[in-house]
Amino acid sequence: MKTSFLALAFSMIARAAAPVTLANFPDSMVYAVQTDSAGNIYVAGFQGNFGVANPFVAKLSPSGQTLYSTTFAGSKFGIAWAIAVDAKGAAYVFGSTNSPDFPVTAGALQTTPQGSFQGFVAKLDTAGKIVYSTFVGGATSVTPGLTSAAGLNSILVDAAGDVIITGQAGTNLSLPQFPPAPAPVVSSSESFVMKLDPTGAKILGAIGGIGGMIAADAQGNIYVTGLQYGDPVAPLAITPNAFQDKPKNVCGSLGAFFTCGYPYVAKLNPDLNKVLYATYVSGKYGGMPTGISVDPQGDAIVAGTTHSPDYPTTANAYEPQYIANAPPVNCFFIIHCVNLPPASGYLTVVNPAGTGLVYSTYFSGTQTDTIDFFASTPSGLYVGGNAGSANLPGFAGYPQQCLPQGYATRLSADGTEIGPARIVPGKVLAYDASGGRLIATTGTNVIAVDPNAAQTPIACILDSADFKPVTAIAPGQLLSLFGEFSVGSAVTAPADQLPTSLGGVSIAVNGIPSPLLYVGGEQINFQAPAVMVTGADAKITVALALSNLSDSRTVPAAATSPAAFLNMETPSAELTTCTNHDSASLSGSLPLAFNADGSVNTCLNRAAAGSTVSLMLNGLGATVAPVVTAKLPLRVSAVTALPGEIGGVWLVTLQIPAGQAAGGVQVSLTAEGVQVRDTGLVVWVK
Repeated sequence: MKTSFLALAFSMIARAAAPVTLANFPDSMVYAVQTDSAGNIYVAGFQGNFGVANPFVAKLSPSGQTLYSTTFAGSKFGIAWAIAVDAKGAAYVFGSTNSPDFPVTAGALQTTPQGSFQGFVAKLDTAGKIVYSTFVGGATSVTPGLTSAAGLNSILVDAAGDVIITGQAGTNLSLPQFPPAPAPVVSSSESFVMKLDPTGAKILGAIGGIGGMIAADAQGNIYVTGLQYGDPVAPLAITPNAFQDKPKNVCGSLGAFFTCGYPYVAKLNPDLNKVLYATYVSGKYGGMPTGISVDPQGDAIVAGTTHSPDYPTTANAYEPQYIANAPPVNCFFIIHCVNLPPASGYLTVVNPAGTGLVYSTYFSGTQTDTIDFFASTPSGLYVGGNAGSANLPGFAGYPQQCLPQGYATRLSADGTEIGPARIVPGKVLAYDASGGRLIATTGTNVIAVDPNAAQTPIACILDSADFKPVTAIAPGQLLSLFGEFSVGSAVTAPADQLPTSLGGVSIAVNGIPSPLLYVGGEQINFQAPAVMVTGADAKITVALALSNLSDSRTVPAAATSPAAFLNMETPSAELTTCTNHDSASLSGSLPLAFNADGSVNTCLNRAAAGSTVSLMLNGLGATVAPVVTAKLPLRVSAVTALPGEIGGVWLVTLQIPAGQAAGGVQVSLTAEGVQVRDTGLVVWVK
């Protein structure tokens, strides 16, 4: 009964590596985090909503105590996208705003807004007081870094207090003249790098056509990784003898809405008036850089995500070959459609001259995995992102059913050894070297994660109906635990009884024993108690007698948490035989539905107009038949307990109108006044 008659499916509660919530910022979004040598945490983002909001910066102690919180008050909207911290604890932020009354300081580089959405740079002292605040960008719109990774490595401060920013111009960038060279010409949508003096009043250097994410070496040289777009690719100032002078096998325009972006790496002199080297590092489908650092030898280390099976790798790579082979996601563009290959992370080291690669590797499993965080630390290289593969390097015993999830892992400094991968709640934004921990955010929460903490037995708790995350559990709901459980051989409960102890395993919900259906080393199927109290939290605890271990997760308990059982058995190849007219309905989900004769309803075995079709619902309570309604054209004719099966699963019979046209009909149900979370369910009519 490991996969039961209900085609048990799964919804997720993350198995986190000892997360600790340090702070919560209500009505806020945190976009950037940095730490200092003492372990203090600096966060930046906005407070408010997407109509009226203000940039803010807060400083937290290592334990999460708020040391200061500073808001840049304006009458419209603004975001602090990126943050840097100097050796003395002063914070520097880079953001954008459309508030005409945004606070700027006297004597700043630009004190009045000239465009509709201005970039800004500000410095705060150790107490959170504004030292200087200035607009940047003249009359153009300016955003930091890359669009999908704004805030990551978009600002840094050097030992002299100079601030270097990198951004993208929304329109032609107009900069004031500054010695010793004239201001560069930066065209609309181009990137740039700029250096401001310690007072925020002067531009010390600027260069256009290059930008994205930045790092600096001890000599003040600036290293950049960014993207070049175009069809064909717009020219980039590639230097002689570069490792790659142009992207190979350019993908061009994919359909109506997508053009590949091609990663490059560049090194600029401290005055920002000369490109020391620039080279592409890319494959056919480009990629998305995540971060950049530079080692003491002058090697540039970059990380990101690519869809390119021909991304350049080296013979000494941990993973030299592209192994992602997840099925492509269907797309229906207006002009034509090209399905990108599955995503894979990459980690690349470019030599000091930009003429070759010291090291380059893919980082993925066989499904779809990304890298959207990168940090070079004293203990090695940390990467994080979204894991869709159970065989992602570093994962051990993490089941595919619990993915995708956010993750983080550590590689050795040379990238050849991989540490254990850990599931991380939210998005990792920083590494705290003083505490050896990762700092992540869920948007409003700031979370500390110990990347070395051992994983606990429960990986995820999954609803047994629709493979979607539960928001609550209800009495009698069928659920499954996945993870690593110390049990003997797999055991299925007898058909005529559901014990509360099986194979040395027991589960309780708020102390009430739960009936067990199946116990195995990676999966436990159980039922929420029929008498559990609703309206509060439910603590689900599993006890493993053989290993003397226990683990628990807490979720809300509700009177109803309705979900439909989906059809996990019908092969997708069968569905491709449906007519083009019917294929439009495949944007919905396929329920486990039965025609009036008891056969499974599919596009090749349709119900007759005027007949009935039945679906199964979970999470509606275990004893009293629920009130279920359907959106027209279908109506509910009966709700009954599933004959001969466990209580808590309800069979909903729907009447099809006699005149219903042939094809796929979408079903939307409400149970006890609560919307069944699976909307657009498709049943087939002939």
